[in-house]
Amino acid sequence: MRVLASLNHWIHLVSVVIWIGGLGFVVMTLTPALRGKFPQESTKVFFQDIRNRYFRMSGILLALILITGGVNVHFSLEGVGRASKLWVIVLGVKLILVTAFASIYLLNVLYKSNPPETGEQAVPYASASFTLGMLIILCAAILRYAH
Repeated sequence: MRVLASLNHWIHLVSVVIWIGGLGFVVMTLTPALRGKFPQESTKVFFQDIRNRYFRMSGILLALILITGGVNVHFSLEGVGRASKLWVIVLGVKLILVTAFASIYLLNVLYKSNPPETGEQAVPYASASFTLGMLIILCAAILRYAH
């Protein structure tokens, strides 16, 4: 049974690393490097391609993260009997942050269908998503040792 728990946890971690790592690259490297260096028309097509790839990848990763996260909670509580008060509180905070994170993804999907003409970003709301992702990872680290 520990093999299944380890495999599930690995899938969860890889999904989070790919999503949050990609957002970190967009926020800290790609967008600042391209800002103001190329004509807007040439970057528009480039950003649209990034958006399309981001939305496909993010939908799959979000589903994997939600499913494997639920299974992780099951495996975390298995054998413990009862979770500590701190663990339950931090899990609640993490779930609220994940809900906000998923909501931003859905806003991105809505935004995708009608991007603005000026001031485009590679991935809309990427900074907010990245910040939420980092807070979710902090909650995960606390949960790991809060039993």
